[in-house]
Amino acid sequence: MAALAHNQAFHEQTDSSETSMRSLSRKLTSSEGLAAKWLVLGFVLACIAMVSRERSLFFHAQFYAEDGKIWFAQAYNVGWLRPLLRPDGGYFNTVQRLIADLALLVPLRWAPLAMALGGLFLQGLPVPILLSSRCRNWAPLPFRILFAAIYVGIPDAHEIHVVCTNSQWHLALAMILLAFAAEPRSVAGRLLDCAVILVGALSGPFGILLAPLLFVFWRVRRQRWSLIALCVLCAGSLVQMLELVANHGQRNPMYLGASAKVLVRLLGGNAFIGALLGSRTFGLELPFVCSLIALIVGLALIAACFRSAGLEFRLLAVFCFAIYAAGLKSPYFIYSPRPLWLQLLHTPSQRYSFFPNIALLFAILWLVLYGPPWLRIANTFLLAVLCIGIVRDWKVPAMPNSSFPEEVKVFHASAPGTRMDFPLYPPGWEMELIRK
Repeated sequence: MAALAHNQAFHEQTDSSETSMRSLSRKLTSSEGLAAKWLVLGFVLACIAMVSRERSLFFHAQFYAEDGKIWFAQAYNVGWLRPLLRPDGGYFNTVQRLIADLALLVPLRWAPLAMALGGLFLQGLPVPILLSSRCRNWAPLPFRILFAAIYVGIPDAHEIHVVCTNSQWHLALAMILLAFAAEPRSVAGRLLDCAVILVGALSGPFGILLAPLLFVFWRVRRQRWSLIALCVLCAGSLVQMLELVANHGQRNPMYLGASAKVLVRLLGGNAFIGALLGSRTFGLELPFVCSLIALIVGLALIAACFRSAGLEFRLLAVFCFAIYAAGLKSPYFIYSPRPLWLQLLHTPSQRYSFFPNIALLFAILWLVLYGPPWLRIANTFLLAVLCIGIVRDWKVPAMPNSSFPEEVKVFHASAPGTRMDFPLYPPGWEMELIRK
C-alpha cells in the first residue's frame, strides 16, 4: 500500500510538472511565436548586443559620411520637408531622411546619437518580426530564435552596422519578413506592415525586386492581406522606378571591370567565406581555387535548402541574389580609384554581400536542424566555424574620436547666417551647416 501511494504521488508530481511546463510554454509563445512582452524583451536584448559590438558609436556618437553631409545637413539647412523629395544615388532615401528629421528635435550636440539610435532601431527591427507568430510559416520557433541570434552577430557586416546611411538594408530585411508573413490580426499590425513596406519601397530599389515575388506569394498562398501589401509595395516601387528611369546613366558612369573570375572571387571569397570568417578580403587574399570551392559549396547548400524549405525561403533566396546582381550591375562609390568590381573586391564587409550572406547562413542552420544526416554533419562543422567567426568579428571598428561637441559650441557662438564646415568620418567628408 505504501509503495502504491508513493507511485501515485510520483505520477501526480510528474503530471503537475508537465502541466507547469505547458503553462510556461503558453506564456512564452503564442501560435508558434513569442508573446508580445517577450518580443519586446528580445528586441531590447538584440539592441544591447548590437551596442556591445562597438559602444563608442553611441557613447561618442558622431556623424558618418552621408549621415552628416547629406541627410542631416539638408534637413537642418532647408527644413525637414523639402529634402524628402530629393533623391541621392539615383533613388529616394526616405528612411534616412526621416531619421534626420527626427534628429532635428534634439540639440545639435546630440543629433549624431539620435541618428545612430535610428539606425539601431532599424537594425533590431527584424528580430521581433522574425520571432512573432506572423513568421511561423518561415520555420519553427527554435530555428527562428537561433537565426535571430546569428543575425545579431552576423560577421562581415561592419559597413551596415548601426550607421543610418546604410540602414535601408536592415529595413529591407524587415520588409521581406513582413511581406511573406501570415496576415496581421490587428489594425496596429496592418498599419505597421503598410508603414514598413511603403517606407522600405521608398528607401532604395528593394521594392522593385520584391514586388514580383510578393505577387508569386499571393498567387500561391491566396492570402487576402498579401494583395493589399502588394498594392502598397507597388505604389512605392513605382515612384522609385520613375526616379531611377529619370536618373538612368547618372549613378556610376565608371568602368565596371566585370569578369567571371572577379565574380567568383567576390561571391565565393569575399561574400561566402566572409559570411563565416568575418570582414576580410578573402577573395584577394586566398588562391582563386578557394573562392571557387566556396562558391560551389555555398550555392549547393542554398540549393539544398531551397529544395527542402518552404516557399518563404525560396522567395527570399531569389530576392537575395536578385539584389546582389542589381548591386553588381551598378555599385555605388563616391570615388573609386579602380574599376568598380575591383573596388568591391578590395572592400571588406561591403553592403552588397549582406543578402547573399543571409541566404547562406539561413541554409546552413536549416540543414543542420532539418537536413539529411550526412548534410547535418557537414553543416554542423560550418556552423562551428560561423560561431568562431562571430566571436572573432564581433568587434566593429570604432570611428576616431572627433571634436564635434567643441565645434558645436563654436557654431552656436557664431552670428546667424554663418556657414561652418564640420569634418566627418571618413577623412575628406565635411558637413556644412548654416547658423540660424
